[in-house]
Amino acid sequence: MQRQIEDYLRARGVRFFRGHHDDEYFYLVDFLSGAYRGRLNVHLEACEAEPGTVLVTISPDRYYPACNAGRLGELADRWNAGNPAAEAIVHGSSDPTLVGVFARSRIRAIELPVLTEHVEAAVAAGVDLFAQVAALPAAPAAALRDAG
Repeated sequence: MQRQIEDYLRARGVRFFRGHHDDEYFYLVDFLSGAYRGRLNVHLEACEAEPGTVLVTISPDRYYPACNAGRLGELADRWNAGNPAAEAIVHGSSDPTLVGVFARSRIRAIELPVLTEHVEAAVAAGVDLFAQVAALPAAPAAALRDAG
């Protein structure tokens, strides 16, 4: 799958980077949604556990306040119900005050056109997801205690 991933990246004409392992690659996608400008990291990896399968992960350039985890989870559930191209996942981080969100998809593809179509659909779905995340109203700030 490493060759297919490299062929896809070269055909797409993007500047890409290799990950820590030989079968990992990533590139960046800038997007604009309303007044929100964001950058997504698109990670492609050949799955060792499932030969012939590519895992596509799309993540934003930021984490979100943990107080928004409930709203992000509800958005992810709604989005997952109507989006077959990728699955949204909300996860914790090493900082307990922050949570992350990413979109994930998996394809078993031997031929370049199949891989290309799938990755492009997953990236488009990721752009849609993170545009919706950006449009979420911020959670109300915690009330400040009167110091007195």
